[in-house]
Amino acid sequence: MAIAVLRVGERQAGESVGQAYAASVRKTLFCHLTRMPASAVSQRRSGGLALRFVGDLTAVRSWVSMGVARIISTAIVLPGALIALIILDPALAMAAALPLTFSLGVMALLAPRLKPLHRRLRGRRARLAADMIERIPVAPELRLLGRDQQETQRLDKSARSLRDAAVARARASAVLKSVPEIGASAAGVALLATAFVSGARAAEAAGALATLSILTLTLRDLAGIWDRRHAWEVARDKCRAILESPVLADVPKTASDDSVGPASVRFENVCSGALYDVIAEAAPGQKIAIVGPNGAGKSTFLLLAAGLEHPTAGQVSIDDADIRSLSHLQRQQCIVFVGSRSPVLQGSLRRSLTLGIKPRPDDDTIEKVARSFGLDRVIERLGGLNGRVSECGRNLSSGEVRRVHLVRASLANPRLLLLDEPDDALDGQGRDYLDRLFKNTTATTLVVTHDPSLARKADAIWLVADGMVCAAGGSDDVTSGDGPIARFFRPRFVA
Repeated sequence: MAIAVLRVGERQAGESVGQAYAASVRKTLFCHLTRMPASAVSQRRSGGLALRFVGDLTAVRSWVSMGVARIISTAIVLPGALIALIILDPALAMAAALPLTFSLGVMALLAPRLKPLHRRLRGRRARLAADMIERIPVAPELRLLGRDQQETQRLDKSARSLRDAAVARARASAVLKSVPEIGASAAGVALLATAFVSGARAAEAAGALATLSILTLTLRDLAGIWDRRHAWEVARDKCRAILESPVLADVPKTASDDSVGPASVRFENVCSGALYDVIAEAAPGQKIAIVGPNGAGKSTFLLLAAGLEHPTAGQVSIDDADIRSLSHLQRQQCIVFVGSRSPVLQGSLRRSLTLGIKPRPDDDTIEKVARSFGLDRVIERLGGLNGRVSECGRNLSSGEVRRVHLVRASLANPRLLLLDEPDDALDGQGRDYLDRLFKNTTATTLVVTHDPSLARKADAIWLVADGMVCAAGGSDDVTSGDGPIARFFRPRFVA
């Protein structure tokens, strides 16, 4: 009766501690990801990352709540039951102890085989999760491409692979859990035979059998502990792989930046990704258009200026201060970055329009700026600023998401504005709004674009090719004549 009552308390206490531990690991993982270079995060498969926050943390929580907690209770119940058995009858205790000890040895030999099975099962789950996360958002288009049958076959294959791995792990776990039951059966036979031969009293034999049932349950729990331990070890190794990934320098939080006016940006012998030994500078308030072929490293310029990447060599400076010496708060107050993956989180439209802006403007200002960027229909459709934006802005069109980003940039009033192909999803009217922001902002602005008309509105153009700024100059000068920038744009003007 006491064991039954205490098990309820153990389960509650263990679950509470396990959930708290998993929450701490989850927070640590997420904070580490926020400090990693943007390129390092983008290179990881989304399915594997998602599994770390779901399946792996379930294994972590289970190990603490039903593994560690059960070890504590087993450490109390197992010796207590053995002592009780010895007090009843030492001979009966010896008869039962031999088969139980043998079963423990067999369990110790079988348990290590569980870890590779858990690793294999985890790998199958991660692969399936990655495939589904990649394909579910574009499922209708896959059917349009005639890929529905092939993708269904792929899904069946992954499901069979997952099933086989799960069955193998379940079989090994069941075998491990059956060992103490076999040992307990053998111990029961040995105990009854010893009681018959020694002429032990029936009450002693009955008490010994009752105690043996408690030992059997405890040993079965021990098999489950081993199973959860190996699942946790696999999850721990995967989580540790993230935590051992290099992160950007973590500068201690400093006081607010009181600087006003546009900031200067300087790249001194910078190497990073596709860029090699780059030297370039944008003066305060200057608007720079960065152009060049795909893969030349144009977006890397913006990531470096935002502090989302650190150069492998050289230095990126904001107002003569190394970007690595600026705290997160200083960069937040100075820089606005609008990229192709800039976040639009689930929540109110107000939240999406003002994400990261402190202090938040009043509603009248937010709505006025939003309408000035052509979001009237969005405001009406969603029911005002309190209207709900779905996950990743999926109830907004691509152009509307871009306009949300532009509104956010306008409301933030930054000193340095970084725009990575902001016109890629905008219609003609949307491009007019972008031109207005580009023209009217006082911030030093770096914009990556393939649009010749937008580039010509800049004060200067940098042509990035072969890992360096191979040509630069005033927009009017470099887009005319027969220079490299003019040749780069000429086919586009003709088109």
